[in-house]
Amino acid sequence: MTKIPSALGLSAFLLGASPTGAYASDKCTDIGWVGLAEATDETTLVGALSGDMTGTYATIQSRQVTETGLILDMEHHFITDRNGFLKTVDKAVLTAVPGKDQTYMAEIQYDVVESRGVFAGYKGQFHSYGLIKLGKGHVVLRFKGEICK
Repeated sequence: MTKIPSALGLSAFLLGASPTGAYASDKCTDIGWVGLAEATDETTLVGALSGDMTGTYATIQSRQVTETGLILDMEHHFITDRNGFLKTVDKAVLTAVPGKDQTYMAEIQYDVVESRGVFAGYKGQFHSYGLIKLGKGHVVLRFKGEICK
């Protein structure tokens, strides 16, 4: 006689997840915001954000030139006016926009490595996309993702 799996077990099986997996009983929250940033020098940016986060400080750790643009290894410190903090280690892929000098389409993957305040204990990844004008140091990005604890 074949044993019929419980609804939770069947759902986990069908979704390819284990009920004891990394986020099985975790609390998750969607996060999102938009940001405008300015470079203060060649490796540092500060930004005003609107949404779940209200400010950021970023540093470029390394830069690699590619056939289509640049890859930047970065670190961000995000804050919120609700006493929240996220520190991330990031990979930014910048693709040159044809005909627009030093303008790049940016896609950035953020890995949360530290969290405090209202985000204490949260980990995970989120991403952003937008435009960067390197010669002027201007950045416009849209952020979106989910973090869990």
